[in-house]
Amino acid sequence: MIFTNPPFGSKIPIDEPSILEQFDLGHSWTYNGIEDQWVMGRGVQKSQPPEILFIERCIKFLKPGTGRVAMVLPDGILGSPGLGYVRQWILRHTRVLGSIDLHADTFQPNVSVQTSVLVLQRKTDEEVNLEAAAGRLNDYPVFMAVADHIGHDKRGNKTYVRDKKGNEIVQEIEEKVREYVDGKPVIRKQKTLKKVVDDNTLQIAQAFQKWLSEQS
Repeated sequence: MIFTNPPFGSKIPIDEPSILEQFDLGHSWTYNGIEDQWVMGRGVQKSQPPEILFIERCIKFLKPGTGRVAMVLPDGILGSPGLGYVRQWILRHTRVLGSIDLHADTFQPNVSVQTSVLVLQRKTDEEVNLEAAAGRLNDYPVFMAVADHIGHDKRGNKTYVRDKKGNEIVQEIEEKVREYVDGKPVIRKQKTLKKVVDDNTLQIAQAFQKWLSEQS
């Protein structure tokens, strides 16, 4: 399994031909409107953002059939018409397990790029070849979610759940505290009130785990 938030951005392009030629996604691609698919050419791109090459490298690292990757990617890769060849390559070589749209403030106050988390499982070579021979990709369910509450605002300040009147909601929790009795540390439990952070990413992770168990 791979968990990664690769560096991305046009300010750090990969433009060395000897590197680009090692990647399918480093090559030039043209769109065939008649067959509605992208075709890889022999030449390479003038340059390529690092996150695109990271996709291919991470997938190639995975064990065919079982290896999985969870990767943070800019939404442009998932929606830009000119990058359709990247999405086609992903769909041909992996099964998309999940796509989670992240809040615009997820990486604020440092980065304002809109991103998503893509969870992929590498197909076996047999699966890839069978689908290529059939000329179509098999259908399958995909988990999708929107992380619209991530626990902080664009300035990085924590945000909390509020009621209809705007009051912050608190809950009683039990936590462990260390005390010293006769010079020896003793762990005790005590109840305290704590504000509820407005973050639904944990609930999404739990829902995804439940969804995965239902697919097997």
